[in-house]
Amino acid sequence: MSSLATSHVDAKPDVKNDVSDEIRIAITEALGTVAHELRQPLSNIEAIAYYLSMILPPGDAKIQPQLARIRELVEQSDLILSNALGLETAPAPGPQSVQPGA
Repeated sequence: MSSLATSHVDAKPDVKNDVSDEIRIAITEALGTVAHELRQPLSNIEAIAYYLSMILPPGDAKIQPQLARIRELVEQSDLILSNALGLETAPAPGPQSVQPGA
């Protein structure tokens, strides 16, 4: 009977870990969806700021710094989203080296 009690106690942490893993996965998926939905408008804002910087007079002391600030804030927002998803540690896209026999 002692072994049954031990196995029952051992099973509880596994269930708790499974629930924690499920919650972590759900949070990651939700963050991924939010990040995707936010990146599209951020990209549009950045493109508009770039376009305005190209068509507006370059010597305007008020407009150009504000457009640069918009682009900076978009970049900062993208970094926040990437950090929330843990993408800063993801390998760069492209060919990956493979060790023969590994």
